Amino acid sequence: MAIMTMNRGTLTRQKKDELLDKLKRIKGRVEGLSRMIEDDRASEDILMQISATHEALRVAAKSMIQQYLETSISTGLMATNTTRKEEAYDELIDLLYKYVK
Repeated sequence: MAIMTMNRGTLTRQKKDELLDKLKRIKGRVEGLSRMIEDDRASEDILMQISATHEALRVAAKSMIQQYLETSISTGLMATNTTRKEEAYDELIDLLYKYVK
């Protein structure tokens, strides 16, 4: 397991706004799912919306992973310090294992 010493990076205002907009839309989808269940909608329709919601979350996660790679991992991988480079590599492997499915 990597020692988490890399710069965590922060989102730019634009990236943060984009991500928050995505999450608001996802929240609306989830609320819509609740209404669909309450209204006894067809299971196929509900499952389709669950699938779309899941994909929307994946898109949001992809955006976060990209930002993290750009601001944190890439700096470590380009470091001249061997220990820092190894930590960045380990952190990248951990990130892929945990979040890329």
